[in-house]
Amino acid sequence: MAEERINLSREILSDLGRHKIQLFLILAVLVTAFASILVTNMTRTTTSRYNELMAERDSLEIEWRHLLLEQSTLAEHSRVAALAMEKLQMARPIVTTEKVIIEP
Repeated sequence: MAEERINLSREILSDLGRHKIQLFLILAVLVTAFASILVTNMTRTTTSRYNELMAERDSLEIEWRHLLLEQSTLAEHSRVAALAMEKLQMARPIVTTEKVIIEP
């Protein structure tokens, strides 16, 4: 009995040729698994970035409210008038010394 040598590469290719559908399905499962991993990672990254931006927005809104409050406090008429009198020695003009200029 003579032993016949089997060409291994030919047998593997023959096996792959006979099981094309199974091979295609295995590759499809692997591709969808990696796509699912990629989408999950992208979703987590996007959600994390969204939460960071929401926190920054909230911080900026609080700062904006503080600035509006500060602006309204600094622009109060009585405060401006008091500062003008104290620091700039400004006073309301007296009616008798007031000069009105009319342009033609």
